[in-house]
Amino acid sequence: MTIPGLNLAGTSIPLSDLPAVLADLDLLPLLLRRHIERSQSSSFSPTREEQIAFQQAFIARERITDQAGLASWLELHGISEPQMSQRLFQALQLEQFKLATFSQRIEPLFLERKSSLDRVTYSLLRVRERAKAVELHLRLQEEEATFADLASTYSEGIEQQFNGLIGPMELGRINPVLAERLRISTSGQLWPPFEAEGWWVLLRHERHVPAQLDQAMNERLLSEMYEVWIRDQVSVALAQLQLPVAQLPSDQPSESPESLVALPARDALEPKPLTTAAAPAKPRFFKSLFARG
Repeated sequence: MTIPGLNLAGTSIPLSDLPAVLADLDLLPLLLRRHIERSQSSSFSPTREEQIAFQQAFIARERITDQAGLASWLELHGISEPQMSQRLFQALQLEQFKLATFSQRIEPLFLERKSSLDRVTYSLLRVRERAKAVELHLRLQEEEATFADLASTYSEGIEQQFNGLIGPMELGRINPVLAERLRISTSGQLWPPFEAEGWWVLLRHERHVPAQLDQAMNERLLSEMYEVWIRDQVSVALAQLQLPVAQLPSDQPSESPESLVALPARDALEPKPLTTAAAPAKPRFFKSLFARG
């Protein structure tokens, strides 16, 4: 009896081995994510008006202005218009699922995190020697030079390239030693030299920009909550599978991976970088954007 399988680039993979192969290729988490997204959002039924508005936002974002531009975009991405319509419809379903599930939690989360979402602009100068920091601080106090001049000349960190000026930057992305001082500072306040992460630091608060719960912040917090949720769902699904390690074909040598190369420690004073059953057929309206009726 022939065991059902998948012929992939000349290699026959038994269906029973497919989950392990997908896991070995690091494709299983993505497959589970897409499956969970589809199963959770497939019950949502966007109206025609919602679909067209979503599609119009998409083509504006992609700078598609006419049918010829749409055809070029589709060719570039290797998909057809019906496929694009299907993907947009499913993306809209997912957005509606996110709103229905998480929108009520946005404002409480914003209030909880507001102090770390507030932004500040600040001037930073750092050197390795305490005596140098004290000297430069004295020159600033006596107004012998500007912070920008001293930072561009003496600072030993990357801020030298920006005359010491950094931001606006969210407080939550700034090293805690700096962030705590900036959080209680007033505009123009210059701190005496202090030690942080092996540097002697001069810090001046320039400007405070309070966070606002506007549309962009709404979308960001909604996306963050959803990412936490979907990653948890995928992790649970992976644990339930309890997959064995995929075996290499017998004619391929097995090699042990090399250990990871040690990387230099990250500069802790640098800002952190800004740390997803088939549904029944439903109407699609993508083509009507350029050919109504």
